[in-house]
Amino acid sequence: MTPEAQLCDTVNVTLSRFGLCVTDPPFDPWVVVGGVLMAQQAAVIALRAAGDTIPAQAGGTELLLRAASKDRLPAPFTLPFGSKARHDFDRLVEARNAFMHPRGVTWFVSAETLSRGMPVATGVVRHLILTQPILEGLVSPAEQAELEKSLQSIDAFANFLEDPY
Repeated sequence: MTPEAQLCDTVNVTLSRFGLCVTDPPFDPWVVVGGVLMAQQAAVIALRAAGDTIPAQAGGTELLLRAASKDRLPAPFTLPFGSKARHDFDRLVEARNAFMHPRGVTWFVSAETLSRGMPVATGVVRHLILTQPILEGLVSPAEQAELEKSLQSIDAFANFLEDPY
């Protein structure tokens, strides 16, 4: 399976899990895992296409910071990743780490973390794979349409969590 196909699968699984969260809190930890993973996958695809090397043990946000560096991804491909986006994504990474590395405490992710962090993750995928791909045809037209539809749905769920009333 290609990295691009894996990314499409990650986005779709994340969307299906996120849909469950709207009606059944507490929120599913796999949404958080999928959100972080899809952003990292998009960053790796773009960085590799640019000829960058990927560290074996990259941290949760490190790959996105690499994609946001003009030294690694030249403009206009550089990921826009300002301090607010980084803060919101870091909160998503912290929630993912708390689930993936249990410390004997109850796992919890807030609606606020999801409503702010998931749009950052979808924005990373959208920018690096759909809007400004470093190589044309990273994903097929059918995959592009499927990705955009799934990303829009994830954004809609995040928006719902931000203001449920």
